[in-house]
Amino acid sequence: MSRLPPISRRSFLAQSTALTAASTLPLGALAQETMITRAIPGTNEYLPVIGMGAPDFFYEATEEGSEIPKSLIQTMYDMGGRLVDTPAFFRPDPPVLAGYMQEMGLHDELFMIGKITVDGKEAARQHLERTSASLDKRPMDVMLVHNFRDMENSWPVLKEAKAEGKVRYIGVSRTNDVSNEELELFMRTENPDFLMPGYNMVQNQHEERILPLAQDMGTAVVVVEPFRVVDDGAYFSVTAGIDLPEWAAEFDCATWAQYALKYIVSNPAITCVVTETSKASHVADNMRGGYGRLPDEAMRRRMSEHFLSLV
Repeated sequence: MSRLPPISRRSFLAQSTALTAASTLPLGALAQETMITRAIPGTNEYLPVIGMGAPDFFYEATEEGSEIPKSLIQTMYDMGGRLVDTPAFFRPDPPVLAGYMQEMGLHDELFMIGKITVDGKEAARQHLERTSASLDKRPMDVMLVHNFRDMENSWPVLKEAKAEGKVRYIGVSRTNDVSNEELELFMRTENPDFLMPGYNMVQNQHEERILPLAQDMGTAVVVVEPFRVVDDGAYFSVTAGIDLPEWAAEFDCATWAQYALKYIVSNPAITCVVTETSKASHVADNMRGGYGRLPDEAMRRRMSEHFLSLV
């Protein structure tokens, strides 16, 4: 596949009158609607199907201060989202996101995912403790081993933490560098509670085996990278200047962002999908992907074929 020229989400928004209408829709207009939810398998706990990812400025404070990140979190919350994929600790200090959520009084209202991104058992234990303390979440909702990093040490730490009640659910995230065979063996052997893969109409390598296995085994699946085509966000380079097909209205789809998200959440194996953005209007648009009708399997094939014909 050829490398696509990037287009910003902002540029795409400006080109779409349908999206402008959707993204400026008053929140009060949603009063009679409820976002679709899915159960965490094997529990009575439900999650809204669209959540929030962790853009770069959730790591460190910016010149703009906390206004922008707080507006993203508040918009997600007001429109029914609850799951937040918090930043991984690749930097010395805890991400600033935690402080924003505590200032807003939402850290107890949100379902938060953290990740182990260090090597060694003791480092993993310390990482988990710092994550929980930073987010003021005890127990943490979910902790994942990121990219299968040092599984020999990290996974036993998470199993131990769950047994001790420090973490409610455990699993692995972004397994793109792991073969389906290796991931399948891990799932069958360890039976993780959560899996966080990249998945969309193009990045669909887990569709035939891993996602059906997750559904069969009762593993929750939180999808990342919904707009990735070669590069993350390049989806909007493909759709720029192109009208939605008229038949998208059959599953209450008003924008290309919703098109991608409805395709993902209509897969019954998917529990939630998270998106990263820097604009509250984008959040509003994305959240609308969790409302209304979803495409059936025949329509999903039609959606995929149509989009791939544009690439």
